[in-house]
Amino acid sequence: MRLAIRVSLSLALVGVLVWRIPDFDMNELFPRFGIGNAAWLLAAGVTLLGAFVLQTLRWSQVLHALGHRVSFPRLLAEFLAGQFISNVVPAAIGGDVMRIARMGRHIGDRADAFASVALERLTGWIVLPGISLVAIAITPGFQHLPQHATTVAVGVDLVALAGLLGVLGFAANRRWSDAERTTTGWRRWIGSLHLGLGIIGRHPASIFGVLAAGVAFQVTQCLSIWLTAKALDVPQVGVAASLAFFPPTAIAQNAPVGFGGLGVREGAFVLFFGSLGVADARAIAVGLVGYVLMVGTSALGAPAFALGGWRKEMAGSGESEPRPLMEAPEAS
Repeated sequence: MRLAIRVSLSLALVGVLVWRIPDFDMNELFPRFGIGNAAWLLAAGVTLLGAFVLQTLRWSQVLHALGHRVSFPRLLAEFLAGQFISNVVPAAIGGDVMRIARMGRHIGDRADAFASVALERLTGWIVLPGISLVAIAITPGFQHLPQHATTVAVGVDLVALAGLLGVLGFAANRRWSDAERTTTGWRRWIGSLHLGLGIIGRHPASIFGVLAAGVAFQVTQCLSIWLTAKALDVPQVGVAASLAFFPPTAIAQNAPVGFGGLGVREGAFVLFFGSLGVADARAIAVGLVGYVLMVGTSALGAPAFALGGWRKEMAGSGESEPRPLMEAPEAS
């Protein structure tokens, strides 16, 4: 039921978006494709795959900080399987839950597995707003855009940072010190996050490796959006524009109001890229093609999902898996 509601909301958002655009012409969505367009699109897909590798590296850095050494090929396989679940299969659970289940069995510690995924996700809420705010600050042309685009972007960035501080402050409270061992449900997993924060706090040097991998991952995602815009002949969306306005879009599409961010992402691109002079139809096209690329690259995780036997693992674990703090398309 939740899945049906989210898909319906996404379709409704896209429908309202198209309906609100005056003189919308479907023929304006995509240019006539030639070899050059295909080359740019292929580059965008390869760049997105590179982003997956970098996000796996970020996860590896977090696990290392928690005292677990897992081979990178194993982590990449688990991550790609999670991408397949999150972005391709219309499942009731997300890829993060699957990563927690598999990694928990592999390292023998479900709490640390949850903490690794949650902390890896949370670092994105530091990096994404930071990239956007810096790009806007150093680009004078982005600081006073029409349609309140700059205000909205900065507002989303600041809300994300405030939310991150709230979550970290809540989980850092000493009241959760024994929660991982003495409670169940969401309290147990907040306790796991508390223990993870404590371990990383005792090894502050590890934070730099995690953040460096996070910055590389998010910048690579922004470059994929720029390459997608190049493939669609949208010259207004340069590297600087992607760095400034894709991060708040990625943050907004984490809201659980649709499926895969569909509709939310396209609406944000209409606002942000439209303020740069991009036609609304082309802004929607950048969002839709970017989503198709995400689904296509995530489908490469099908073999890792099929061969991992995670359903058997979860069936034999004797306990239900929690929903992670954040479950969204791989933008964070």
